[in-house]
Amino acid sequence: MALADGTDALAERAARLLVGGGQGHKRRSEIPGYPQFAVRGKGCRFWDDQEREFIDYLCAFGPILLGYAHPVVDAAVKRQMDQGVIFDVGHPSEIELAEKLVELLPCAEMVSFFTGGSGATTGAVRVARSYTGREKVVRLGYHGWHDWCRTGDRGVPECLGPLTLGFGYNDLESLERIFAENPGQIACVIMEAAVTVPPVPGFLEGVKQVCHENGTLCIFDEVKAGFRYAYGGAHEYYGVTPDLATFGKAMANGYDIGVLAGKREILSACGDVWLAATFHAHLTGIAATLATIGEMKAIDGISLIWRQGRKLIDGLNEIVQKLGVDARCCGDPPMPQLKFGEGGDRVGRLFWEGAAKRGVYFHPGHPWFVSTAHDDQVIELTLRVAGEAMSEACQNAV
Repeated sequence: MALADGTDALAERAARLLVGGGQGHKRRSEIPGYPQFAVRGKGCRFWDDQEREFIDYLCAFGPILLGYAHPVVDAAVKRQMDQGVIFDVGHPSEIELAEKLVELLPCAEMVSFFTGGSGATTGAVRVARSYTGREKVVRLGYHGWHDWCRTGDRGVPECLGPLTLGFGYNDLESLERIFAENPGQIACVIMEAAVTVPPVPGFLEGVKQVCHENGTLCIFDEVKAGFRYAYGGAHEYYGVTPDLATFGKAMANGYDIGVLAGKREILSACGDVWLAATFHAHLTGIAATLATIGEMKAIDGISLIWRQGRKLIDGLNEIVQKLGVDARCCGDPPMPQLKFGEGGDRVGRLFWEGAAKRGVYFHPGHPWFVSTAHDDQVIELTLRVAGEAMSEACQNAV
């Protein structure tokens, strides 16, 4: 049943009361028929305020790994809620999770807990600055909303701009130039090891080598890829272990947590660096992560995600090839993305609209996420819908 207030009425209330009408990444899409408000979810599906059902390939921008409202994870959280979710002192489950993470993550000898991925990446940068005694940061990818990684945005002091530099993916020369222009000044390179194109052979290894040759820490941001590519994310999958790595999103199947993991030598030397906040290591996130790890191991979730993602990529590429559409589903199977070629905006827009009309929710500009709830039946339905929507888009685009 739809809510008493329709979508337009809800949007009007949101515009009046929420800054920007809602969170920046969750504001109304310009694509006709896209949902604006979700009211419930189960498995790989959610329902909007009009009770329309969607197969979801954004998974709340990545946190949903096992599916919405997963009974094992939610039961673990409810048990913790009955015992209390935050205290003045530590809780044994923090230690239990730390031990599991040290076992699971190739980079981890010690960990620190945060709220959200932005907290973890900011903590990593602060540790790197303390450890090296330097201030400049080189970045590649998206690392959250905090000032250090959003230089140039409105509201961010201009004085921070020279402290954060950027380089290109699969472009080791651009990183080497930055080091040459800033000798002895760079505290860390922080980057997403996995983007929508794979690293060329030697690229990630080269980044790490350049860092170490210059006394700089190598940090991989695994907030998106962690627990999907592998438990250790892209650095585990590609076999290049950084000094530090950050995690969040999927590891708690929708509950809030962030983690900084890395070498004992570095993190123990920075034990007096202020990384604390009231809600760091909130026990709902700790409980959810422990349960998520247990469930993923029980069902071999990593293999499942790779297998289903590959079926989706191959199926979509077969569709666009048969129809002669200049488009390609790229990225690794846990995080695919369909990209249209130059001049394909019209077909793409009609495709996204047509898929949503048929109950499949793709994001047109953000990497997608495959969960363990995207089973064979879901993938088959998705590809049938995609074929219909793409054919219709081609016909109507002329």
